[in-house]
Amino acid sequence: MIGQLCTCDVENFGDLLYPIIFRKLAEQHGIGSAIVPLSFFPGPAPCAAGFDVRGINQVIKSRRRRISGLVIGGGDVLRTDADTLATHYDSIFEDRARPPFWFRIKKKYFGRQHLRNEFIKRFMGYSLIAPFILDNANHANFGSIVYCSCGVPFSFPSPKFRAIRAAFEAAAFVYVRDAPSRDKLREAGVSRDIEVAPDLIVTLSDFFNQDQERVKGLALLASHGVDTTKDIICFQSCPQPPEKALELLQQLTALKKKLGAEIILLPTGYCHGDDFFLQQLAEQSGGALTCINTHSIRAMISVIAACKLFVGTSMHGNITAFSFGIPHLFGPIAVAKAEGFLDIVGLGADFKLASWSQLVAQQAMVMRLPPDYFTTRAEAAKGAVHKTMGHLFATLIKPD
Repeated sequence: MIGQLCTCDVENFGDLLYPIIFRKLAEQHGIGSAIVPLSFFPGPAPCAAGFDVRGINQVIKSRRRRISGLVIGGGDVLRTDADTLATHYDSIFEDRARPPFWFRIKKKYFGRQHLRNEFIKRFMGYSLIAPFILDNANHANFGSIVYCSCGVPFSFPSPKFRAIRAAFEAAAFVYVRDAPSRDKLREAGVSRDIEVAPDLIVTLSDFFNQDQERVKGLALLASHGVDTTKDIICFQSCPQPPEKALELLQQLTALKKKLGAEIILLPTGYCHGDDFFLQQLAEQSGGALTCINTHSIRAMISVIAACKLFVGTSMHGNITAFSFGIPHLFGPIAVAKAEGFLDIVGLGADFKLASWSQLVAQQAMVMRLPPDYFTTRAEAAKGAVHKTMGHLFATLIKPD
């Protein structure tokens, strides 16, 4: 049995895609072992993802070795800022942990920071380094440990260098999704081989037929009153401050007027508050924009497949569009992973907006590109991922 440790218990599109696409890649590469998604909270994965999550703490505490290999990733999980990671679990912890009376009293007087501290204490203490960095020397019951399609969002703190170096040198295989992630590991002193390939979700279109998904997406949009005889522009964003939200609304309404297209707003990160922000944006537009709250990652795939252009701050919204060969732009999000992805797939900085004010102009640039501009790059990216995954699976199934 193979375990896959990732943040697959949160309502976030990309995090929920990883176990699905990883399993499909494993099957394609002839891996017959059962694959069990692992995270903090056990139970059915959210957003109708269609798989069950097992609690990592329960697995680690088990005295019997049930996991022959542990896959860590994907996602921006190679980080030591547990407090920031814990913020993504605020609502889940409140809803599912059902803290006792004294905990509720402490939360009332000490605020959300107490909530996060308690979450870290209860759920993240299994690793002495970081929740998604494990040293085989401390977790021998896992067999091989491999890192798959991982990102390193920030440089590691120097006091952690020795432990991080030991953990990665002991790993059976390390695959990161961009060059900056590899470089941050090198800064920490990791000298072993590190494979760099695009995020594994670029292979999504190998497993989800674009024509079939487009038909489903158009039907879903029509049920929400969207005129599907027009071009569809799909937009997504995490919450924006008021001045940027106003700028964004102006750009979206100007784009709709210019193109005569339907602009739909698609929340993909419910754990980040996408749904509240985009619903409010739709209401402020006076009916010009339509918010599609699907709460289903498969419906999100279908909607993206039905669009002519995707624009968003979501890493995996953009990657899904890219995999289907659909033109796309990153919003002005202050994270390095967008640039890392654009660089490794051969797109470049022009595909990320510096501000929302560039939206109309950059949309015109993207739509002037040759029809095969994205598809040729997507095929090359998928080939690189399949090659790296072949190496990963060969390592994972070796006898102990």
